[in-house]
Amino acid sequence: MSTVSLYESIRTFDSLYYKALWKRILSRLKHHRHRLLPLAPWWEVVGTGEATYRGIKAVPIAQIVGTENRFSDFDREFLPLKRRDRHRWARIHALYEEGKPLPPVSLVKIGDFYFVRDGHHRISAAKASGALYIDAEVVEIPIPRDAPQDSPETLFHYLEERAFREKTDLSTIRVTVPGGYLELLRLIQCFQCSSCPNAEEARTQKGHCLSWEEAVSGWYEHCYLGAVKVIEEHRILRRFPNRTPADLYLFTLENLDLLRKAVCFVPSRRTITQNRWKLRQIARTKQL
Repeated sequence: MSTVSLYESIRTFDSLYYKALWKRILSRLKHHRHRLLPLAPWWEVVGTGEATYRGIKAVPIAQIVGTENRFSDFDREFLPLKRRDRHRWARIHALYEEGKPLPPVSLVKIGDFYFVRDGHHRISAAKASGALYIDAEVVEIPIPRDAPQDSPETLFHYLEERAFREKTDLSTIRVTVPGGYLELLRLIQCFQCSSCPNAEEARTQKGHCLSWEEAVSGWYEHCYLGAVKVIEEHRILRRFPNRTPADLYLFTLENLDLLRKAVCFVPSRRTITQNRWKLRQIARTKQL
C-alpha cells in the first residue's frame, strides 16, 4: 500500500464523513432517520431456527439495508459516522483502490434485503470506490412467498403483523407504524409478568399466574379497549385521518411523560373565561 493512496483514502473518508454529518442534521430537521436498520427486531418476527447457508455470492450493495450491531457507525448509504474509524477505513479503501483481494463480508438475507454481521468497513469502502457488488457469505432466513418487498419497511411491517396475528389472534387491531405490532406484543408480555393493577385484578379473578392466552384477553379487555373508548368518544382521530386507534394508543404511551408535563401549561376553561372577561374590562376602561 503506497503512502499516496493512503493519503487519498483519508481525504475520501473526510469528504464522506462530513457528507454523512450533513445528512444526519437534515434528517433530524425532517424527522427522518437515515440509518441502517437493526437486525434484532427482524429476528423477533421471523425467528432464527430455519436459517440456510447459501455460500459465497456477489451481493448488490444497494440491497444491504441493515446491520446486526453497528447501526450507529454507518448510515443507510454506508457513509461513515465515527471519526475514530478514519485510519482503519482509509487502509481498507486504499486496498480496494489498488485491487487487492479482501475477505468476503458476512450477511443475513431476509427476503430481497441483507443485514451485515461482519464487514461494515469493507462495504463502505467498496461503495466509495464505485463497486456495485461485493462478495459475501450469506445466511438466508425464509419468509412467506407472498410477502411484499417494495421496501424493507413494507416487508417488516407485513412480517410483524403476521407474527402479531399468529400469537394473539386479535384481528380487529390495526397499526400503521412499523414496529407498532412488536410494541403491542411487549405490552401484552408486560401485562402477563408485571404488577400492573389491571393484571393484578385479572390474577385475583383467575387465582393463578396468567397464561399467554389469558394475558392477551386481559390486556385487550382491561387496557386496550378502555383507551380506545376514550379516543373514540373524544373523536381524536378526526384530526389524524390516516391513523388508527392503535396508533394513537401507542403514541400516548410512548409520550406519556411529555404529555403530563404539557398539561401543566394548558389553562383550564375557567381560566380562559376569566382572562377573556379581564381583557374586555380593560378594553372598556381604555374606551372611557
